[in-house]
Amino acid sequence: MANIPQYDAPNIALHPSETGVEAVAGTARRVGMFYNQQSSAEETLARETERLAGQTQQLGRETGEFGSEKGAALTSVGRAVGSGVEAVGDAAVKYLDHQQISKGSADFTQLMLGATKQWNDTVKNADPNDPTVGPKFMAALNSQLDSFKQNGGFVTDNGQQWAEAHIDALRQHMAEKTQGDMSSLAGEAAVVNHQQTINQLSATVHSDPSSIDFALATLKSSSEGVISTSPNLTGAEAGKVRMELQQHGAEAIVKSAAVGYIEKTGNMPDWITDPKYAPYVNGAELKMLESAAQTETKKNALVDKQTALAQRQLGDLNVHQGATKVISDNVTFDPQTHEPIISPKFFQQALDIARKNPDAPSAAETVRTMFSWGESQQNKEAKAVDDPATRQALTDKLFDPSKPTTVLDLMKARADGKLSDHSFSAMKETVEALQNEPLKGEIWKTTIAAVKDRLIDPLQIKDTVGSANYASFMQDFIPQYLAKQRTGTLQPNALNLNDPNSMISQSLQPYKSSMQDKLKAAPAEPEKSAVSETPANLRGIASLSYSKSRNVYRDDASGKIYKPDGTEVGK
Repeated sequence: MANIPQYDAPNIALHPSETGVEAVAGTARRVGMFYNQQSSAEETLARETERLAGQTQQLGRETGEFGSEKGAALTSVGRAVGSGVEAVGDAAVKYLDHQQISKGSADFTQLMLGATKQWNDTVKNADPNDPTVGPKFMAALNSQLDSFKQNGGFVTDNGQQWAEAHIDALRQHMAEKTQGDMSSLAGEAAVVNHQQTINQLSATVHSDPSSIDFALATLKSSSEGVISTSPNLTGAEAGKVRMELQQHGAEAIVKSAAVGYIEKTGNMPDWITDPKYAPYVNGAELKMLESAAQTETKKNALVDKQTALAQRQLGDLNVHQGATKVISDNVTFDPQTHEPIISPKFFQQALDIARKNPDAPSAAETVRTMFSWGESQQNKEAKAVDDPATRQALTDKLFDPSKPTTVLDLMKARADGKLSDHSFSAMKETVEALQNEPLKGEIWKTTIAAVKDRLIDPLQIKDTVGSANYASFMQDFIPQYLAKQRTGTLQPNALNLNDPNSMISQSLQPYKSSMQDKLKAAPAEPEKSAVSETPANLRGIASLSYSKSRNVYRDDASGKIYKPDGTEVGK
């Protein structure tokens, strides 16, 4: 608790009576002075009041003016503030518009691209005549457009107006596109489908030109039916398709009928200039048709000539095949004597060949050859022997590309007594083998030529031994070669004459003959030549014999054979 000290007032020696009187007097004096002062103050106040009154009036006037100025200032400030707020608001809205439209543009482009791709994918495999394809697509597209507007973030008036405008434009564009595309597809489908009708009508009038009027009427009714029943064909597209089907179709039909008439008669049709058909053929085409008529006339003549030739060739082929079959069916060979055994049906079937092919040039000669051969076989006393030249000629022609040796050739040679039964039998087997499996090609041709040169001496005019060996080799080697070729056991080097172990080299060995054998077989014309007649290169030889037929010299002592120039050619 605080300690408060006590204070005692000191004695100032004031007495009550004095104090009271003096206080009253002092008060009186002060009151008097106050009133004096008050009076003076009131005067002063009055004057000041008057002055203030004038100032107050002035202040009132100034206050009014100030109030007016303040009101005007406040109004101006209000307008400025309002304008500023409005400007700030407009800027904010424009920013939002820009933001929404910028993003919406990218989204809209993607939407348009997607819608276009979806339609292209849809129409690619759509039925051109299905009327629901376009509406179904537009119904699905409307859902996407509504979603774009509602979920695209368009909150401002401008943004919504922009979105609605673009949605309407895309909807209109896709509606026109779907309708146009389906109409175009329907038109194309109508043309493509109707083309088959045009092709068939054109083919009809080509084979029968007289049916041209019926074909044109059918074209018109068919095309009108296609156009009128297509749900997707618009007016413009229908007109285009009508022109495509009727005009072009009629042109094709009329021209086809004209060509068919020309091909049949070789002349221009009289009706081609008829006003009913003239619009479908222009001047240049008329000239082409006239040229075609002239060409057709020449062609028909050539065709007739070629047809006759082909018929003769076909007849000859039939004769050849028929003769081969008759021989195969009615002729066999004794394996011991190689003599043919002829069935009694042989002669009757040979005659049938001529009766079946009366226009074939070779029919008569073929039957005559077959009869001659058959008759020669009945004469057992007449034994044919091989004529070396005939046998070699038949062998050489085995590989003739234009006219190879046939069984009929062998039969003719046998009937003429120039081919033995043994050779006939062997060569017939070779000929038939080559007919079934021809041996062609440059390698084979070159190989056989080389074999011929090795077996037949080119220095001898008549190398009968070599010719016989060559024919026998061919009759022996060819069937073996074909048999191995048929079974797939043919060696790669089978035709290599330079390989001593090849098939052809091994087969060739038994048919090689020495010059001595050839000289023994050849008709000798030995002539002792005088020394003065001996060639200079052979004058050192003591005794020479000369063969005029072969134009060679023989050393009587050694047996060596020389050509006139001194070249040794063997023994």
